[in-house]
Amino acid sequence: PALIYWASLGDIDHVKELLIDGEDPNQTDDEGYSALQAAAENDHLEVVQLLVEKGAHVAYKSEYTALELAEMAGNTEIVNYLRSL
Repeated sequence: PALIYWASLGDIDHVKELLIDGEDPNQTDDEGYSALQAAAENDHLEVVQLLVEKGAHVAYKSEYTALELAEMAGNTEIVNYLRSL
């Protein structure tokens, strides 16, 4: 899905457009991977914050939660942000 693709790249403008157009912030790809997980794993803090503001489920877990993915990738700012919620 486009939302997950753009979130993984950190393209906040495309992510905003898709959310404005009504895309579900909690949609997943065929493997159960969400936009929040993609943004967290790839160190895109602004996208993570936007998705959370728009209702992305922080506790959602496929194999790992967004927080666990950010921890494994060493993305400290995102880890701190997600822990603060």
